[in-house]
Amino acid sequence: MKRKSFLTAAAIMAVAGSRANIRGGFSAIPADTDDEQYWSALRASLFPIESGRIFLNNGTMGITPYPVLSALQNGFENAAIKGAYPGHTDDLQKSIAELTGCDFEEIAITKNVSEGINHACWGIPMNKGDEVIMTTHEHAGGCIAWLHRANVDGIVIKTFQLGKTADETLANLEKAITKKTRVIAVPHIPCTIGQILPIKEICALARSRNIITAIDGAHPLGMIRFNLHDINCDYYSGCLHKWALGPLGMGFFYVRKDMLAKTRCTHVAAYSSNEFNMATTPPTGGKLVDTAHRFYYGTFCGPMYEAAIEALKLYKKIGPERIETRVRSLAAYLQESLMALGDKIIMLTPTEAKSRGAQVAFRINNGNPKASSELVTGLYSKKITLRYVGENNVDCVRVSTHYYNSREEIDTLVAEVKKALG
Repeated sequence: MKRKSFLTAAAIMAVAGSRANIRGGFSAIPADTDDEQYWSALRASLFPIESGRIFLNNGTMGITPYPVLSALQNGFENAAIKGAYPGHTDDLQKSIAELTGCDFEEIAITKNVSEGINHACWGIPMNKGDEVIMTTHEHAGGCIAWLHRANVDGIVIKTFQLGKTADETLANLEKAITKKTRVIAVPHIPCTIGQILPIKEICALARSRNIITAIDGAHPLGMIRFNLHDINCDYYSGCLHKWALGPLGMGFFYVRKDMLAKTRCTHVAAYSSNEFNMATTPPTGGKLVDTAHRFYYGTFCGPMYEAAIEALKLYKKIGPERIETRVRSLAAYLQESLMALGDKIIMLTPTEAKSRGAQVAFRINNGNPKASSELVTGLYSKKITLRYVGENNVDCVRVSTHYYNSREEIDTLVAEVKKALG
């Protein structure tokens, strides 16, 4: 081991301390973002994943780090030991707002992305025949609400194909727009092939045509940096348990400030309104708060909020730019390694740098129509976790790289893929 690498690893381990006491505190972060020893030390000190497991399904869920697990456990214990009902603060909204470039009053906390998408879908006034444009790469959580509203209210769902470049994707979308287009509801990064859509340009196009934008943002937070006010979308539904490494079942919903009064709120309870009095005749109250807080309500899981805050602290400590550089470089290395195997690999994720994030999707073309799904199943038995994407007839293997993955793990995966090519 090189002396520099040894010192880097030793410093991280010393600062991290024991697993029971590593609540996100790093005082010395080396500048070299491609130091494998550094990232390896982070994995060893922060993550409970079993030895030998190659986890490359971060697009479904991230591995929860020890500081987040600790916050979760401490929160539940505090509630049980002290009988402490969780008090509400704006700390989590403020942390999300800081990272996503918006005002915390525009953020509501949700259980998942699907909940946020439902807020937008059912909150936008629409009439029978109004069109909603989506991609052919939607997740169930991103499209079922819209499909159901089509069945209930008679809106029309139209789709367009993603292109191989950002410009081609934007052009394909523009061709789908008609005078009846009311909403563009697309993913920032689709779950299928991990392509980064030109979301700022999409929102600018929509705004120029007086079209509302509702973005499925399940993947970006924790993977890439973005600014919601710069993107200038109307709604954005995000996730905290994938790349941001928060506890399972945590998300957020952004509604642009000037859209709040225009958005119907279909579910309300405590915290949606500040006052009510059922003892008056007639009963009074029910006026909704003038922030996105009207969209989340009732008893909430305080320990989950505390753990999510801890996850975002860790993300900020290590550094969003450093993490983005790391995860995207691993994905680029994987894509290049797979394409070097020849034409039996059908690459679905664009090679254009700005359209590729930290996910790579491909098919195996070896004459076996089940080759891609069988590869994912077979590798799981070898402690390599991937995701098979069968929805929307995409039929591919999806690999998602996080900062705790390594080039050595990618080399192992590529060697296994080479065996499967026959």
